[in-house]
Amino acid sequence: MAAKVPEGLRSDLAEAVAQENTLWGSKKSLTVASGALRDDERVLAATTTYRKQGSVNQSGVLIVTDQRLLFVHARAFASATEEIPLANISGVIDRKGLLQGAIVVTGSGGITTSFTNITKDRVAPVMEAIRSHLRVPGSVPVAQAAPAPAVPDSADQIRKLAGLRDAGILTEEEFTAKKRLILGL
Repeated sequence: MAAKVPEGLRSDLAEAVAQENTLWGSKKSLTVASGALRDDERVLAATTTYRKQGSVNQSGVLIVTDQRLLFVHARAFASATEEIPLANISGVIDRKGLLQGAIVVTGSGGITTSFTNITKDRVAPVMEAIRSHLRVPGSVPVAQAAPAPAVPDSADQIRKLAGLRDAGILTEEEFTAKKRLILGL
C-alpha cells in the first residue's frame, strides 16, 4: 500500500516517493526537499531513512538525483540539508535485513555516511539510481574532471572497514576479503 504523497511536491519527487509504504514523520522534509531541488536536476529515487554520522541519528528523506544525493531532515522549526555530489562518491554498499536495509556511501577522502532503517524493498531501487549515475572513469574530459582524492593509507582503510564490520554493515567474511585486497594478499 503506497503512502499518501503531500501536495505541492515537484512532480518527479512526488513520483519517486509514491513508492514508499509510509511517509510518517517525513512530510515536512519532503516539502523542504522539493524547494531545494534545482531546475536542472532530475529525481531518480527517494526513500525515508535515518542518517547516521558518529553518534547522531536523524530521520529524514534521501533523494537521489542525476547530480547528487540530498538528505533532508526537517522538523517543526528547523531543517538541515546535506548534499553529496555524485561525482564525489567513491563507493556505495547496501545491506538488507529481514525487514529493513541500509546504504553506506563513501565520499572523497574516505568519509562515510550511513543511511539506515530503509524499507527492504526500497534499497535496490535507490542503489540502482545511485550506481547508474556514478562517474565512470574516463567518461569526463580531463579538463572537467575533479582532482583525484588522496588515497588513504592501508591502515586507515582497514580501520574504516573494521568500523563498518563492527556496525554490522559488513560481515566478517566481507571484511576479511576487503582487508586482503587492500593488503594485496
